[in-house]
Amino acid sequence: MGCYSKLKSGVKKRAMLASTGIAPGLKRYAAALMALVLFLTCLGGCRKGDDPGTVHPYVPTHIETPAPTISPVVPTKAPSPVKPVLDAQAVAAETVRLVSQDAWAVDFLINLTIDGEPIFTGSGESGLEEFPVDAQGYASFDALAGALDKIYISEDAYEPFFRYPIFGNPQIYNMGGDTYVYPHYYSNFEARIDQDTVKITELKEGRAVFTFNIINHDFFPIGSMSMSLTKDGWRLDESFFFYCMRRLDLLDIESSVLWEDNPVLDTDQNVGSAKRFTGDCMFYNIFIDDKRSSWDADSISELYALQGDAFRYLEAQAALFGHELRCIATGKEDALYLYIDVDIPVDGIEYYWLDIYFMGTEYGSVNGLLEAFFADDPQYDNYGLIFNVNKPGRSYAVPCNLQYDDYADCYAERAVIFYTDDWNYEYVLCAATIAHEILHLFGAADLYYPHDGEDIRKEIIMQYFPFELMHFVPFHTDDATISAFTAFRVGWRNTLPDQLLMFQAKG
Repeated sequence: MGCYSKLKSGVKKRAMLASTGIAPGLKRYAAALMALVLFLTCLGGCRKGDDPGTVHPYVPTHIETPAPTISPVVPTKAPSPVKPVLDAQAVAAETVRLVSQDAWAVDFLINLTIDGEPIFTGSGESGLEEFPVDAQGYASFDALAGALDKIYISEDAYEPFFRYPIFGNPQIYNMGGDTYVYPHYYSNFEARIDQDTVKITELKEGRAVFTFNIINHDFFPIGSMSMSLTKDGWRLDESFFFYCMRRLDLLDIESSVLWEDNPVLDTDQNVGSAKRFTGDCMFYNIFIDDKRSSWDADSISELYALQGDAFRYLEAQAALFGHELRCIATGKEDALYLYIDVDIPVDGIEYYWLDIYFMGTEYGSVNGLLEAFFADDPQYDNYGLIFNVNKPGRSYAVPCNLQYDDYADCYAERAVIFYTDDWNYEYVLCAATIAHEILHLFGAADLYYPHDGEDIRKEIIMQYFPFELMHFVPFHTDDATISAFTAFRVGWRNTLPDQLLMFQAKG
């Protein structure tokens, strides 16, 4: 308390002196003595180093003294955390574990199996059906997603599983929190990482690259993938399955395989007078009158208009697949006009009527007719005959097919087109019908019903090819597309996706 505490001490001494009985003679000096004591007391309470001439005032105890000034603390840079030591051997062991888990995910989500057994319940014999998953606790979609979170770096890395396959609807999906499977394509992806060959080739903070040998792959025997370190441990940056798909895209298998040499070509592909639907393709128009029908100028003009629309559509579709196509046809002046003294059948069941007729002509056969047509013409890449009949009927094509005994007689590939302007007729002619039949000449197969009659294939066709021209024939060609399957059949694609092989064998 500074001088105040000293002052109290002095007063106390004074009281003590009074009690000792000081001689009366000294009382007269008491006032002066007291002043001297006070002076000395205050002098003794001064701080060391103060100027002797400075007077320190009395400070009452009830007044707070100002808070001391605190100098700001200049923050220092926090020390860098100690980088974890990355043990290559331990990381390699973790890699093998993740590779094993990824193989499980591929079998589950791509091959739809676990240990070779289907992941769904039910047989699906009555057609495509949805089944809840009944396998190792993954009937809950959250449980499945949680398992994948422990394998892959993020949801983006495993989301492609739930968009697979390429065509049709996803096979694995979330239905109200349950994991469901809609099995419409049974993959058989057998390629695997040889776990004994896994080797860490790059190891940095948060990232690792590893190499490996690949078992059961047709195109590459070795590979390299990466993974990342998260707060929960190491995770793969992608699945081995999609790594392989990406590499196949980079290899551009489509361009490295010749369509003519593709081992899966069917017996009506690349044969006859109409082989690969590219380049300059010549079509000879033959207009036929029979006992019940005949052509007139207006009908012929309308037929040519529809044919021109069909040709333009086909040329545009070929361009979408990267091929040049020019459809050329004989005009009104160059077309052949015939009369046949029969009632021409109006469907393809009795297609042989043409062969019977031409056996008695100077051409000797339909093949002879085609040879007479192109004998003096420039060399075209492909040839076809179009027989036009002016009456209601269901148009059809007669392609050359090595599977049939009469394939040699059908070398001259032909389409029979029935014209009518009755829009109420079920098979009224339109440009899309002409395009559909011409595609048949080059190997396209019908997709509006499977020849084997399997219900499940009908459902798959509806899912894979809803607007395919070989599946349905609209009034306007703009409403129809050409699928990857038909593009392969006619030579606009060199390869056929594995998912569509089921149609190649039976279509």
